[in-house]
Amino acid sequence: MVKHNHNWNDALTVVEVTDKGMRRATNQDSSVVVLQSEEDAFDHRGHLFVVCDGMGAHAAGELASRDAVEHIPHHYLVYRDLSPPEALKKAIIKANSEIHRKGQENPDFHNMGTTCSSILLLPQGIICGHVGDSRVYRQRGKIIEQLTFDHSLQWELKAKGGDIENVPSNVITRSLGPNQEVEVDLEGPFPVQDGDCYLICSDGLSGEVSDAEIGAAIALLPPERAAQFLLDLANLRGGPDNITIIIVKIHGETYITNHQVATPLVIGKTTEPAKPLHPAVLVTSIVLGLAGLLLITMQPIIGIGVLAAGIAAALVGFALGRAGIESGETLAPEFRFGSGPHAQSDCIPNQQIMQSLGKTANEIRKLAQRHPNKFNWAPFDEAFVESTEQLQSGKFAQSFGNIAKAITYIMSEFRK
Repeated sequence: MVKHNHNWNDALTVVEVTDKGMRRATNQDSSVVVLQSEEDAFDHRGHLFVVCDGMGAHAAGELASRDAVEHIPHHYLVYRDLSPPEALKKAIIKANSEIHRKGQENPDFHNMGTTCSSILLLPQGIICGHVGDSRVYRQRGKIIEQLTFDHSLQWELKAKGGDIENVPSNVITRSLGPNQEVEVDLEGPFPVQDGDCYLICSDGLSGEVSDAEIGAAIALLPPERAAQFLLDLANLRGGPDNITIIIVKIHGETYITNHQVATPLVIGKTTEPAKPLHPAVLVTSIVLGLAGLLLITMQPIIGIGVLAAGIAAALVGFALGRAGIESGETLAPEFRFGSGPHAQSDCIPNQQIMQSLGKTANEIRKLAQRHPNKFNWAPFDEAFVESTEQLQSGKFAQSFGNIAKAITYIMSEFRK
């Protein structure tokens, strides 16, 4: 498991964790966090977070996801003449082209691909760039929302009103790499509020842990503990796939979206080429200037007026002739790409959430009967008993905290 913690001016906490899971020999997930070091750079480009889940044999999936998290930030920063959402979309499309080319050149990498879920944290809000079935969530108060749409057969059929009862959940309809062209979804910008928590994950998490459980963890636990607990919970439920999580927690007012201060986004901005100073204007300004200088000696008041007119003609001609003309669509504060959020769940612990976690914990306790002396079960039992008592008293939040503590503890024992 790899873990990274990032702090930016104490206004942002970012936790990044990844694990190969319980049944995979390698980890084909990749992730990257790009934080701007200066306020001015943040105002123009924002902070970027990306999770990619690779697919393909012979290490091809690992290569595809790794290439994606290298190429996307690079191209995003290169396209600085584009607005952030346009630059992000173009960067993902460019990464697709490069992964596809590499897959075509080497038979071992044929049809290699990767999902890509990303968020930009900008003064104008959160923007998601997305391909595949990795996910972006937002937890705010008692609600967790999925901001991205799964590009999977199940979700596509469901959106069209089709029957998904016998449709496998892991068949994706869109990814980077297999095809020369790719359609990228943009979602947002979603205004940011103090206390918001955003989570990007591969399906190794969302396939084993419910939205409500994910939301409860990031609502009740500090980001580092939440990330570790969610990873451990997915592994305890079988861990059939690689698991990667980025949690972004907002503290205070630094990142709150303020449309009165933030510069509006401009899409499709173009600049007409600058025009040279027109010769007629140039000649007129010179003639007036010389005439003014001659008249100053004979009729000062008239001479000064003519000289001023010459200078004014030069300045106006220069401004009109030299300046390029910018055009584009300025987005209103209420404008949104996409149609997200696409799913919503209550995430404050309740009887249903606790029963699900209790079932997982009870399955762990069965191991104690088979291996009574192999692990130190005392801390697990203590936290589990306390959680059970709190559950019976209706103290769901406290019960959740203790069962999370029990699960995280025993998984650390297993890793030893």
